[in-house]
Amino acid sequence: MQFFSVSRGSKDSLCVNWAITNSCNYSCSYCHPELNSGSIEPPSYEYAIKFVDRVIASSKVNGTIPNIEFGGGEVTLLNYFGNLARYIYKHNGLVTIVSNGSKRLSWWQDNAKYLTGVSLSYHINDIKNESHFIEVSKILEASKTTRFHVNIMMVPERFDDCLAFANRLKQEVRCSIALQPLFEGFGHGGITKKYPYTSEQEQIMKDFRGRPELKTLPPSMAELEVHYLDGTTQNLSTFDLIANDQTNFVGWDCYAGIDSLVVTFSGDIYRSWCMQDGPIGSIYDENIELPTHPTKCRTKICQCGVDLSAKKVNTRLIANKEKQIEVTQL
Repeated sequence: MQFFSVSRGSKDSLCVNWAITNSCNYSCSYCHPELNSGSIEPPSYEYAIKFVDRVIASSKVNGTIPNIEFGGGEVTLLNYFGNLARYIYKHNGLVTIVSNGSKRLSWWQDNAKYLTGVSLSYHINDIKNESHFIEVSKILEASKTTRFHVNIMMVPERFDDCLAFANRLKQEVRCSIALQPLFEGFGHGGITKKYPYTSEQEQIMKDFRGRPELKTLPPSMAELEVHYLDGTTQNLSTFDLIANDQTNFVGWDCYAGIDSLVVTFSGDIYRSWCMQDGPIGSIYDENIELPTHPTKCRTKICQCGVDLSAKKVNTRLIANKEKQIEVTQL
């Protein structure tokens, strides 16, 4: 049965995905230079706080919780990032980050308590110290208020090595683990196609899981409710949709811009990372008018987690189903 809508399990938060810096200490071949070259000056701490205050104020008006996910680049390279995370935490916001985990252990020990969620990315060709990655993982596993996830970036020519590390991590640390397929065009104008994998590798990526965390935490942005025409509901993750090639929502109503926002390295604000409707504004603007209606999806591959987590409804499929019901009743 085909599903007709997908939405986050937790619907009481405004999610902002903020690419706050494009400086990175790694230079992965599958990342476009725009993601790691350091070519764009990040916002000053003062401007970052001003925008955070706007997000917090907007959330208060709408009765939602501000949930800001920071990515890059490598966010922990920002000298003020620990202070920014602490500020959001003290104002009852949620902070999640995507990181390569390379920051010193003491930084993670000092700041883990301010991080609601951490997604570490394992880059096999660039990582300097696998044992350090494991030790950081153990710190995050021990943080009772931090949801912890690891993406193993599956470089096709080193697939077996990536899988071996994933199995080692699974043995030593409790966390969710995804064997992340790579896509061409990542970070530069939209995804085009998946890297080549064998059918056996595809199945391994679909089936692999980590060990569940022993923590009681609210649903993450990656946890979705999928609704089918027969009235059933299924809980899936954004990774489940990616792994099963269920990421084409062309023609669907997409609530990106309402459920979530994204902010680019230069401070421009968009509905989503596909950027299909152009910028909404900038973090440097005095006034920002946010969307109030969904947009029609025109992107064939929805691959970014925050984009996938925005509510999507196949209104055409619903209309066809309603017509069929009317005919049956006649």
